[in-house]
Amino acid sequence: MRRISRIRLRIATALLLVLATVGANAAPSLFSIEKPWLDENGRQVTLSQWRGSLTLVAMEYSACRFICSVYWRRLVEIQDAADRAGQKVEFVILSIDPEHDSPALWREYRKARSLTRDNWHFLTGTREMTTRAAALLGEHWWYDEGHLMHDFKVVRLDQQGRVVAAMTTYTQPADQLLGRF
Repeated sequence: MRRISRIRLRIATALLLVLATVGANAAPSLFSIEKPWLDENGRQVTLSQWRGSLTLVAMEYSACRFICSVYWRRLVEIQDAADRAGQKVEFVILSIDPEHDSPALWREYRKARSLTRDNWHFLTGTREMTTRAAALLGEHWWYDEGHLMHDFKVVRLDQQGRVVAAMTTYTQPADQLLGRF
């Protein structure tokens, strides 16, 4: 009887060690933000609804007037590359200015840039959600002479919402970001 108890104890200890190792090595998931975001149509959505999809995420704000025109051209080029490769991609744009970005402003932003496809999603959360998402994505923003500035960064998530690739320069080929999914 003692021998069986010792074997059970060893198995339980080994299992705990394996689980601890797996947990320590697991990358954080954007899908772990469970609170709902507000989309450009005023609907509440959760990021986990894109679980299992090829999802690209960028952080932006609706009032951006500077480098963002190049940013958006690049995103459209990525869409075009995905179309040529026959890949269905979900583009999720998270607001970095949640105090100002409203569904109406995002709809206006979409319309002005002819982003009419239904695989583009513009989301606004709370400041806390935005800060957490930025940390998980490695995104940075700052103010320069009163203007909100931010990194150029587009990330690809795996099916569980973890960052597996990032585009951080305007010259990086779109197919490197899209990869094989």
